[in-house]
Amino acid sequence: MSAPFPDEIDDALWDEACRRAQAIREFLKRNPDGTTAADVADLAAKMDVSQATAYRLIKLFRTGGTVLSLVGRKRGRPEGHRTLDDKREEIVHTTINAYYLKRTRPSISQLVRDVQTNCVSVGLKPPHRRTVVARVKGLDVRKRAKRRGEQKIVKATTAVPGSFEAARPLAVVQIDHTKADVFVVDEETRRPIGRPWLTLAMDVCSRMVTGFYLTMEAPSRLSTSLCLLHSIFDKSAWLRERGIGDYQGFRVRAG
Repeated sequence: MSAPFPDEIDDALWDEACRRAQAIREFLKRNPDGTTAADVADLAAKMDVSQATAYRLIKLFRTGGTVLSLVGRKRGRPEGHRTLDDKREEIVHTTINAYYLKRTRPSISQLVRDVQTNCVSVGLKPPHRRTVVARVKGLDVRKRAKRRGEQKIVKATTAVPGSFEAARPLAVVQIDHTKADVFVVDEETRRPIGRPWLTLAMDVCSRMVTGFYLTMEAPSRLSTSLCLLHSIFDKSAWLRERGIGDYQGFRVRAG
């Protein structure tokens, strides 16, 4: 079975695969000449898996050599999977819109009975209550609340306009982390390794980026600290290394 494309991987599964890959890399470095059952048992405990699974993951990593080779699969049906045929799906959808999304606020139980009645009337097997409830939960919360006149929910899901401002540059610097919209690939195999984490420090007043840090590791105190260092230290040497130093007309200042 071919590995899933990175865009199809759930973030939680990817983070777990990264954690396992790091543990296996360290394990293989400590045991270059072979392993014992006790060594693998320790690794299994560290990854919180069975010993048999640990052997399987080691084999996968040795064969694939990338984080992608360790990505697991979600249990159960794939997200968004539908078990109903098109006709019953249409009946559920129509009944929700016609009878449930009303300001009279009919209950879920009433909706289930309406769906079952509509299915039986055309000779179709009614869907299970869980299926109908799942379709309701899949609706946009704000749109559902507006159609049913649920003002508390509408108010709770309405964005409150406002802004956070600073009176002068460097009065307030905010730091945040995000996954970059690029994939790092292996130098030799060109297989995707993963998306790097970008930590940015931004001045609230000027909206200028004062420093950053890019890494494949998940956000931590280390990435925040290195971003802070890059933000406050003199960047003359850093800019010269990249061909954008003060000799090109830039006046380089710390921060």
